[in-house]
Order: sequence, then C-alpha cells, then structure tokens
Amino acid sequence: MSIKLNFNIDAGAIAEQFNSFKLEVEQDLNKAVANLAAITDAKVKEMASQELHTSRKDFMDSLGFEEVAPGVWVISVDESGLWVEEGIDANKDMKPGLLAENFKTSKEGHRYKAIPFDYGSPPSQQTPSTQVIVSYLKQQLKKEGVPFRKIERNTDGSPKVGKLHEFDFGNPRGTRGGPGKGNTPVLKNLSIYQSVTKTGNVRRDILTFRTVSSGPGSQGKWHHPGLEAKKFLDRALDWAMKEWEEKILPEVMEKWK
Repeated sequence: MSIKLNFNIDAGAIAEQFNSFKLEVEQDLNKAVANLAAITDAKVKEMASQELHTSRKDFMDSLGFEEVAPGVWVISVDESGLWVEEGIDANKDMKPGLLAENFKTSKEGHRYKAIPFDYGSPPSQQTPSTQVIVSYLKQQLKKEGVPFRKIERNTDGSPKVGKLHEFDFGNPRGTRGGPGKGNTPVLKNLSIYQSVTKTGNVRRDILTFRTVSSGPGSQGKWHHPGLEAKKFLDRALDWAMKEWEEKILPEVMEKWK
C-alpha cells in the first residue's frame, strides 16, 4: 500500500486556444508541469526536514518521484512511511507489528524480541523528550569519566571494541518509565558498544534494550500514545495548485499571448 500525488495536466487542451503556436505552447506547458512536480517533491522533503526528528530518515527513504508516462509525474510515499503521512491512532497496540518478524519463541510458545533504543543519534534526529534524556545522560557519563561520542582507545591507540560499559542511570527528572510503559526506568541497563565497520571506521552505539512479548508480561504495554498525521502530500498539493494557478500557468500564457 502507498499514497501517490499525481501531476497530470492536459497541456494539449490548454494549448488549443493558441492555434499556430499550439505545439510550442504545449511543449512549454509540459516543461512547466515537470518543473512543478520537481519543486513539489522538494517541498515535501523541505517540510519533512523541518518537522520530523526520529522519523525523518524513514520518511525520506519512503518517498518516490518518477515520470510514469509522458507528462505524468508521481510523488509517492510507500508503506514504510505511511505511519508518518497518515498518523497513528492513540493507544494502538504495537506488539503485532514489532513481533511480525525476527522474533524468538519462549518455551511457553510466546513470541519475544529485544527492541533497541538508540541515544547516540544526532540531535536533529531526536524528539524534544529524547533530547532531555540525552542531556541527562551526558551529565551522568561525565560523572563516570566516560565520553559520550568520543571513541575510546587502548593504550596502543587502537579502538576498544565490544561492550565497554553498562550503567543504571534511572529516569531523568520529568520523565516516566521506559518504552513499554512498565516500571523500568528509561536509562536502566544502558550499554555502550564500539565496533569496527567493514570500511574501517569505528562505530559507537549507546543503547538500551527492552523486551516485547506476546505473553502476559507485555499485556497492557507497548501501546502507542498516538501520532498526528503529517499529511505532507496533501499540504504539498495545496501549495502546488496555488503555484500553478497564480504563477506558473500565467507566466506561460503571458509568454504566448
């Protein structure tokens, strides 16, 4: 399932009124439609960059832009980004989606999986509440003499690898329990890892893990608080129609008047 925004304007019908210049006008109109589609695609990305944080990359990756037929352009959001575009209902049970794949099965027959929560992502990808947690985390790590982003190295200069640290820092003031909405503090069992990538770069991860299960232990937990629909495509369409009617089409018509 996906959502599509189509640009398909009958340039030939508009150009009919120009008689001997019909072909030239139609060509200009088709170029104008292509340009409108391109700047509307850019408008969607601009709005997403300004308004999204942790979901920005997922939404950007879900966007598509292509000419599906001569003069017909489509901007689309695939299934992976629909939750941003269409929103999420409050109190939606997230367990079925989280446990749909890559799960393990307990001896009682319940599905379960460890869900990682990353606190080392750039500030631009963090929600305001996550920024509060990260600020508190930095303070606590400083007290422990542990860097937040700086790569830790051995005495010979080589990077340390593996699990380097584990801490229980509890909850920052003004925050509640962890992602499953149980009693587990947000920063309980915080772990810091370092690894060397295939390209030779050193990666540093600051993570907590929480277990989601289909069993009774997760009953009443892992319900989404709700997410307002962004409707980027609808808003971009309104913007594009205004650009077309008030600026782009009048400029083409004036040129051939």
